Amino acid sequence: MSYANRGMAFEELITYANDLYEKKGIANIKKVSTPWKVIRKGSKIINAFPEGPSTVDYMGDWEGRSICFEAKSTKNPTSFPFKNFEDHQIEFIRRWKGIGFALIHFQIWEETYLITKEDLLEKWDKQFEGGKKSIPYQWFRENAKLVKQGKYALDYLAAVN
Repeated sequence: MSYANRGMAFEELITYANDLYEKKGIANIKKVSTPWKVIRKGSKIINAFPEGPSTVDYMGDWEGRSICFEAKSTKNPTSFPFKNFEDHQIEFIRRWKGIGFALIHFQIWEETYLITKEDLLEKWDKQFEGGKKSIPYQWFRENAKLVKQGKYALDYLAAVN
């Protein structure tokens, strides 16, 4: 099963918010492109694949601080499975010296939550010590920050504070 492009509408909403943040002079946050290797036979593309692991979905600056985050979407109504993350994405967030977090969108509930770098890494690490391989939806409701849709579309920076 391919998870590619599952969160495209979610990412478009984030990109729209980023454009509004930039126009208002609030933040400069951009989608990070993944470099692709394209194999051609003449003018026809016969294959394409990522050249290597990327970083995270978004990076930039806000209020003089560097910011990075990963955006994930799930159709699972009861939990967010860690299999949606790649190891290199978590390790990039772990090494990031600025503000780091993940935005998790539960499609069925049409809700987006911000999980802090610290909470994300704690939950991620526990899975390798016999803990859960996912984060329950209820945990997000009780502990994460609900991201509201407001004047900046998906106003996730309001949830960072």
